[in-house]
Amino acid sequence: MNVDRLRGDVEPFESELMEEFYRNYAGLKDDLETVAIYDKYAHLFSKEAIDLVRSSALGEEGVEDPRWPRYLLTFSTMGYVDSAVKHLTDKANSFESHSTVESDGEQIPYRMVPVKLRNEPDPEKRRALFELKLVETVKLNEVLLERIAGLHDLSTGLGFKNYWDLCTKLKGVDYKALEAELEEFTRRTESLYAEHITDALEKRAGVTLSEAWSCDIPYAFRGEEFDRYFEKDKLVDAFSRTLKGMGLDPDKRTNIELDLEERPKKTPRAFCAPIKVPEQVKLVIKPTGGWRDYDAFFHEGGHAWHFGNTKKDLPAEYRYLGDNSVTESFAFLFNYLTTNPLWLKEVLGMENPDAFVRFALVNKLMFLRRYGAKLVYELKLHNAKVTTDFGEVYRNCLQKALKFKHTDKHYLEDVDDGFYCAEYLRAWILEGQVREALVQEFGDDWFRNRKAGNYLKELWSYGQKYTADELVKTVGYAALDVDPLVDEIERTLKESG
Repeated sequence: MNVDRLRGDVEPFESELMEEFYRNYAGLKDDLETVAIYDKYAHLFSKEAIDLVRSSALGEEGVEDPRWPRYLLTFSTMGYVDSAVKHLTDKANSFESHSTVESDGEQIPYRMVPVKLRNEPDPEKRRALFELKLVETVKLNEVLLERIAGLHDLSTGLGFKNYWDLCTKLKGVDYKALEAELEEFTRRTESLYAEHITDALEKRAGVTLSEAWSCDIPYAFRGEEFDRYFEKDKLVDAFSRTLKGMGLDPDKRTNIELDLEERPKKTPRAFCAPIKVPEQVKLVIKPTGGWRDYDAFFHEGGHAWHFGNTKKDLPAEYRYLGDNSVTESFAFLFNYLTTNPLWLKEVLGMENPDAFVRFALVNKLMFLRRYGAKLVYELKLHNAKVTTDFGEVYRNCLQKALKFKHTDKHYLEDVDDGFYCAEYLRAWILEGQVREALVQEFGDDWFRNRKAGNYLKELWSYGQKYTADELVKTVGYAALDVDPLVDEIERTLKESG
């Protein structure tokens, strides 16, 4: 085995794995079966591969670009850890696929419960359905606890202090510095958030902040009064018109395929499946109605157009690996177009968008605080032996930042591998700076400017060759800076107050 063989197998592995995830989450097959794929490419995730990349490519002075060896080392090491718990990953995903919750004589798929909660106006019925879901969550936690304990043991077995140390050294992200920045963000927005979340819960969900649970939040931000603008049948057309305004005609991009078909076991959460970058990218959604359809579809559309416009001749490490904060930032860029007042007027015909913009921005502020709290929690989780006691740690971290009640039973289900919460946070920050650069260069209506489309195509073409810290410099900033994000929130919400 040599480094060239490892590099050559990155793409086929990623392609087969993503195809499997696509088929399961799109409702085309019941069970997620990744074990056979990991077994087929076991050499990619062996200690031999890790040692080989570390000793050869990383040590060669003649390597022209040092990025791909770092990404390959991260890929092999994280893959080694993930592969060792793959049977538990499959078991957890299959549990979610098969599990149902019985409510009022109806069998509700586990993955569809959040949709039901979003559309249930009665606080008592929401709480009852939420409690029924938690019965199944407790069962799922048995698998997740074993899985995350395995991740931790494997990290120390590789010579790292813990899973946190593994992620820090492989990804090169200072999580403590990010935590400090987000804690300052939380402090700075404290009173503004408390005022607006209280108002949203009382007026929209029929509960006070002290009474509210996390299950009340989806309904509080249902926003049914805006449904007439966010029509289910006009979703794809709105996205298409937006792209065409930037000179990005979707009709000419056969490599990006839409999957809008309704299937009983299709996850309600929109997703993008880059099966082969850039030749085959799936954009999947199960529309349920309302602004969240647009929010989710545009987010995943940002991913799809990033991957679909990546240069085909880039090494696989830059098309599939790298810093995921980059693709998430492009997803957020499209995502937040649906809150741009000019876009709302022009594309959706919303005469006075101010109320919706404020509504959406409160939701955004809540999520930023939520992910900041998740980072605080995960830094604790991944620095200790995991036990059920962490349920209370999770509850306290989330309640401190968000002010409404949380269950302790989501302490594992609400955790993504590899500190992905940090990648989201870095993406939010990067998106704020990229969007500010677009506005300065092309105006508030940059979304209808062909030059802006060309500007984005240039950024997309690099795939994930550059990290978020590097990419932000190409749009005119010295470093990632949360200020544009905070300024937007403070300016808009204080004006509305």
